[in-house]
Parts: sequence; structure tokens; C-alpha cells
Amino acid sequence: MINNTFFKRTFVHASMAVCLATTLSGCSESSLEERLAAAEAYIAENDSQAAIIEYKNAIQQAPEAPAPRFALGKLYLQKGDYQGAEKELNRALELGQPAADVVPLLSQAYQQTGAENALLDLDHQSSDLTSVQKAEVGFYKLQALVKLDKENEARELLNELRGLDTSSVYKGLIDSYAAILNEDYDKALTETKALREQAPLNKDVLMQLARLHLNMEQTEQAIEVYQTYVERYPKDIDNRFALITLLFDMNRLSEAKPHVDELLKVNSEHGLLNQFKGIIAASEEDFESALGLLEKAIQNGRNEPVVRLIAGYSAYQLADYEAASRHLSMVASVLPDNHAGLRMYADSLLQQGESADATEVLSRLTGDVSEDAALFSKAGFQLLKEGNVVDAQKMIERTSAISSTSEDLAKLGVLQLSLNDIEGLVNLEAAVEKAPDSNVTQRTLLTAYVATGQLENARKLAKKWIEKEPDGVAPLLAMTEILLLEKNTEQAKQYLDQALAQEPVTSNVIMMKARFELATEQAQQAEATLQGLLNEEPANLQAISMLYSSKAEDGAPELIKHVEEQLSNQPDNTNMRILLARMYFAEGNSEQALATLDSISADKSSPMDMWNLKGQTLLKANKLEAARAHFEEWLELYPQDKNAALGMLLVMDVSNQYQDALSFAEKFLAKRPDNQVKVLKAYFHAMNNEAEPARAILETLPEETRALPFIQGVTGRVLVIEGKPAEAIPYIQAAYDEKNNEQNAMLLAAAYGQAGQEAQALAFLQQHAEQYPNDIRIQILFAQQLIADDTAKAMQVYEHILTLMPENVVVLNNLAYLHFQAGNLDKAQSLAEKAVKQQPKNPEIVDTLAQIEMSKGDTQAALSLYERIVNTEIRSDEVYLNYIEALLVADQTALAKRRLEERTLTTARARAKADKLRATYSL
Repeated sequence: MINNTFFKRTFVHASMAVCLATTLSGCSESSLEERLAAAEAYIAENDSQAAIIEYKNAIQQAPEAPAPRFALGKLYLQKGDYQGAEKELNRALELGQPAADVVPLLSQAYQQTGAENALLDLDHQSSDLTSVQKAEVGFYKLQALVKLDKENEARELLNELRGLDTSSVYKGLIDSYAAILNEDYDKALTETKALREQAPLNKDVLMQLARLHLNMEQTEQAIEVYQTYVERYPKDIDNRFALITLLFDMNRLSEAKPHVDELLKVNSEHGLLNQFKGIIAASEEDFESALGLLEKAIQNGRNEPVVRLIAGYSAYQLADYEAASRHLSMVASVLPDNHAGLRMYADSLLQQGESADATEVLSRLTGDVSEDAALFSKAGFQLLKEGNVVDAQKMIERTSAISSTSEDLAKLGVLQLSLNDIEGLVNLEAAVEKAPDSNVTQRTLLTAYVATGQLENARKLAKKWIEKEPDGVAPLLAMTEILLLEKNTEQAKQYLDQALAQEPVTSNVIMMKARFELATEQAQQAEATLQGLLNEEPANLQAISMLYSSKAEDGAPELIKHVEEQLSNQPDNTNMRILLARMYFAEGNSEQALATLDSISADKSSPMDMWNLKGQTLLKANKLEAARAHFEEWLELYPQDKNAALGMLLVMDVSNQYQDALSFAEKFLAKRPDNQVKVLKAYFHAMNNEAEPARAILETLPEETRALPFIQGVTGRVLVIEGKPAEAIPYIQAAYDEKNNEQNAMLLAAAYGQAGQEAQALAFLQQHAEQYPNDIRIQILFAQQLIADDTAKAMQVYEHILTLMPENVVVLNNLAYLHFQAGNLDKAQSLAEKAVKQQPKNPEIVDTLAQIEMSKGDTQAALSLYERIVNTEIRSDEVYLNYIEALLVADQTALAKRRLEERTLTTARARAKADKLRATYSL
């Protein structure tokens, strides 16, 4: 909270008898005064709910009386129902309750709900208000102006309010605002502290003081003020949340605990509160409670990696290895190699006898056993503590040294590390200080520095590593990698040269050389380096992948042939097979990619890369049913796999199964909250013309996410559904610019049309139609738009569409009608007959051909056509009157008259034509 953001919103039985209305004899209805008195009696007995009911009964009895509404609004305000207070207080004011009674209370309600604009509309200068009331209302308006970034207006109001003659604390708050607006926070803090002495429990003084402390990074002092505030105003949940957050930031978990407990009484299912409670329980080593609380947090939307990590850690401490592996599996794919969570995950899998999966996880732990000593020894100690000597020994055998520092690293690091910024850095740094000779802590800390972008610290640590191991290649390569990330290629080359001098033929050294050459735009040299390595190690997957990435733009047929040969020599090499399939996919050869993947069994032994690549390939090849079957099989094995879920949702989207997609997304999100699937759920709501739930989701997204083109397209569609097409156009345009597909084009054209911008719609359709001549739906829409102004051009477009889709009945009918209007009767008849052959019961299509027959003088043929549809529902008055006219031409006057009398014409144009027929044929 600094500078102009300072004051923007920051955070996260009475004794009266009751008469039954259903009795026959009953008792007389209470008067308004009696009801108000009854409500006051309830309030005196702390039964606010009964008071609310009594006030509502009074309002129902006397809806135009201001007093019960004022009393109800006041009670709502006391209970913290600020929106209810707004409604009733506003109505009381409208009905005549004095402004002096209402305005101060209404300003408080507006302040709490963030209704800044409404607050600004209040008249703080009303003669009905006392100076004290004017100061309070004025102060709230001052705050609102600052929140709305209206600094000039705020200063004008400030100058006005400073002239008030009152010693009210709100006058003092107004005076202190001058310093705040001038960013003189020291002065503002001094003045606000003095106001606290004057009114130690005033909520606005306390909040201003707390925010000033935060603005000046005085967190401890801010906490003290928040504690006073919360003690005085315990129902203010937002500020209690703020206090909890500050206490967590300062690691004062025991102080945060009672506040978390109090809020959990209000909502025991709240995700964030259960997360807080779970972390507190874990810090107290109450792992059973921690696990239950964190799992409840996850079920209620808190699926952040750190929650899964601590839940997994807590389950591990309880020897609940199934739960530990379940939680850790959800984050394993995003954990960096050598992460402590992977070690816990591997150990949990081993405890369940899932050695294959455990081995796969352990393969991501680089280096030898001694380098991984810290976390493996921690696993051994925990197993020994629980009495599982045999399994503990298995872990201990993986390590060459055990130290208390390593145990601390496992215990505290896993608890505090965050997947996003690795919160456990402090612990790792402390571990390095206590055990400077531990390679494990050095390398873990180095990995953490690189993962969090702290390259300067990583460089310093790598330098110490080099000094410690002057003859080692690993620290030289680590330093080279860090310097490349910093784009310091000159120094990177120096360290690379040292590594090459020591081990010139080691594959990881050669790979680093190739990386350096690619980073310094020496593509040809890098390709030569990689080719040399492949000559020695032809099955080196890493070298093949890097070389293919370098050659991909120019094509790499020889490299693909090389991989084909390697696979023929090692047909059971699954990773080689997946790599080859990936190459085929990149080359656009979907059939070969699928054929290559076919021999990989589709079960839990299959690498996840196979599932993902095969799904992408099937979608790219537009094999929707095969893709659906693949994703169903994938989801059967891994019900909460995000990539499988996204693939299934894409299949449903292409198949226009929006309701099915919504059901699927809802089910998925119930067990695994995920923002990407949440966004897709908003999209499917929009595609299903459900604006309200779509907007509800969109409004929860951060601003930078809402700026993404796809989400702007969803926003635009929602605005169109809400009847705001002009407002929708920029959003849809952004989505179209990013992906100018048919769906976005149709939506943009519709928005232009609904906004009355017909010229823009036509220009856009023409542009898209010319750029994408095979986009049939846009071509049809373009032709329909052209009919009114350029019939010839419309006919050309329709002719083009028929070359792409000769049996399109809409195009056949429309083109036939245009030729009919142009007098080309033979051409019109040929097209119309094709359309009628496809849809012989469609009134509009039959009418086109019948009118052509009429123009050619064959009235009987026309009547024969009309007889096909006369007993069906002909919705069009125009078609129906054409039928009547055909009857009249054929001298079937009596039938025509009867049919005409049977029809209720809905438009003025149709009634005019009917009158003309009556006059012409003397009906």
C-alpha cells in the first residue's frame, strides 16, 4: 500500500404472543406501533432475527411508512448486512425519513459495500445534518474520491470540509487526509495516532492507522492496530482476514489460530480458512488434523501446489502413504528435479509396493546417493521413529552420511517450500551455513536459486562450488548454464572451455557446448557438435531432440531416418518411439505418428507423453470419434488428468456438445479446481447462451487473464447475449485477430449486425470470405448480406459455395430465387428442383419452385407442389398467400376464399396483399 494506492480496497425472544393467520376466529392484527415495539423488545433480548421478521411484517402492513424501513436498515447495518442496509435506508429516505437520521447510516453502508459512486451522490451539506454528521459523511466521500482516483475533486472536498466547526474525530480524520494526499505519511501517521488517543476504538481511525503502518512497512504496529480493531469489531470478516494474513506473514501462527477458529465457526467449509488451519496444525505437528483440514481446503477450491505439498507431507508423517502419494502426484509433474517432494513421493510409492512408479520418480533425482543424502536420510529417520526398521533401512542404504541439518532440511523444507517461489530458500540457506560441506544442500539450494530466477545468488553459490571442487566438471557446467541464462556468453565460454579441457568427450559436456552454440546463434556449429555426439551415441535422445529443434524449420528428413533406424534396432525403446512420433507430428504426418504410437500399450505402464501426443495427433487429424475413445480411456485410468480433461472438452466443443461439456467440467472441477478448466466452463456457458454463469466465472479471473484473446472472445460473446453488441465488438475483434476462425468470424459479424453497423459487417464478411474461400458458413452469411445491395455478387458467392458443397439446400434455394427474380427461369427451376428433392416438405423451398412454375404458366404444377405442404404448418404469410393466389389463378375461388378466411395474417404487408387479392378477384 504505497502512494496513490494507499486507500484503495486491499483485502481478501420477546414476550409478545403470535397470532396464527390460518385460524378462523384469530385475533386482531397488531398496529404498526405495536409491531415496532415488539421488534425493539426482541432487540433488547438479543433476538435480532425475530426483530427482523417483525420489522418486515410492519413493512408489509404499512409499505409507505418510513419508520420500519429505517429501523430495519439500522439493524441490518449493526449486523453487517450492508447491502440490506443500503436497500432499506434508501427506501426510508425516499418515504420521508429525515436525512439527518438516514444519511450518516447510509454513508456507512456505502463505505462497507464499496459503492463509491453512490456515496458521492449523498448530500453531506444538507441543512438537516449536524456538523458532526457532515464531517462523518464528508470523510466517507473523501475516501471514495481517493479510491476512484479523483484526486482533484478530493482536494476540493477536503478544503471545503476543513471549514466545518466541530471537534468530531471525523474532522480530525479529514484534516489528516491532507498529509495523505501529499504523501507525507509521517505527518499523517502522527496525526492519526493523536486521533486514536481521542477516540481509541473508532473504526475509521483504527483502519486509517493500520493502513498507514502497512504503507510504511511497520507490520508489527499494523498487527497491533488490527488486533484492537478486530477485538472491537469482531463481525468485520474482511479485516479479520487481513489480520490473519499479516500474522501468517510474520510467522505468528499461534496468534492467528484463534482468529481462524472464530471464522471457521461462521463457515466451516471455507477453503482458505481450512488451508490456514491446516498449516497451523502442521506447524504444531498435529499432522492428522492438518491432513483433514488441507483436504477439506482442496475440496473447496484451494488446490494450490503448496497446499498439496503440505498435505502430502502431513500424510507422510502419519504413514498414510496412499494419501501422501495421491497429493504429491498432483504436483510431481511441476516439481523441479531434485525437489524434496519427489523424494517423499518416491518413498510413499515404495511403501505401497509401487516400485515402478517410485523408480520413475527417483530417476529425476540427479547425482549419486551421497548427493541426495539429506532427504533420503530424513525418510529413514521418520520410518525408524515409527518402528518400520526394514523399510527405513532401505532409505538409509541410499545415503552415505546422515546429519541433523539434513533432517531439518527434509522436515522444514518440505513444509515451507512453495512450488512457485520456493519459500524454503531461507531454510536451505541456513542448511548451507550449518553444513557447508554438504553437496546435497549446495545443489538443492543452487537448483532453488535458478528455479526462482535468483541468478546472482546462484552464480555466487556456483563459484563457491568451483572453489571447493576445482577439478569437478559438474560445477563448471552449472556455472555455464547460469551465465547463459544471464546472457553473459563471454564468461560462459570461459567456464565451458574449462569443462571441455577436463572432459572433452563426456556427453553432458558436449551437450552444454551445443547449447552454448545455439545461444550464441552458431546454429551450424551446434548442429555439427550434436551430429558428432550422435556418431558416438546414436541413441542419445537429448541430442536428437536438440538437433531436430535446430533443424526443424528447414526440415530434417535425414534425422528422422536416423531415428527410424534406431527404433528398428531397439523396437522396445518406448522413449525413442515417442520421439519419432513427435517428429512425425511436427512434420504434419499424423497417420505415421499414430502408427508409430499404436504399439505402445494403453495402460498405466505407458508414459504420460504417449497419452498426450496421441490425443493431440488424433485431434489434429480430425479423428473425433477415435479421439473421444482415447480420452475416455485416458480418463478411466487418470480421472483427474488435466490434459485428458482438456482433450475431452475440445472434442465436445467441436461436436457442439456444450451441455455435456459443462457437466464434464463441473464434475472435474469438483475434485480438482483448475483455472484453465474454469475458463472453459465459462466459454461453454457462453456457447450455451448462459450469460450469467459465464460472467460470474469471468469476474473471478485476474485482470491479466481476462486480457487474453480467448477470454476476450468469451467476454464478447457474453456481451452479445446480454444485448450489448457494440460493447462486445472490441473484445471479439481481439479474439478474431488472435485466431480468425469461423466461430470468431460468425460472432464478430453478428455483433456488427446487432449493433446496427451493417456496412462494417459487410466489409468484414467480404474480407474474411476472400481470405478464407472454403469457409462455407461465412460465405453463406456474406451472400445473404449481399442480396439487398449486390444481387449479382451474391449469386457469384452462392455459385462458389455450390462448388464446395453442391447439395447445400439453403444455397440451392436462395440461388434459385435470385435467378427467378432475374428472369432466368430455366436455371432457377433446375436449382429449385434439387432443393425440393432434398426437403420436399419445407414450405419456403417448395414455394420457390411453385413460384417459378407459376411464372412459366404451369399453375397446375404449382398447385401440386402447394398440395404437399398445405396440411403442414406454413408459418410464412407470404408463402400462404402465394398458395391462395395460385388457387385463384386456377379458378378455385371458393377454396381460395375459404382458405383465406381460415388464416389470421400477422403483418400489415400480408394483410395489404390479401386485400389486393380480394379486390382483384372480387372475393
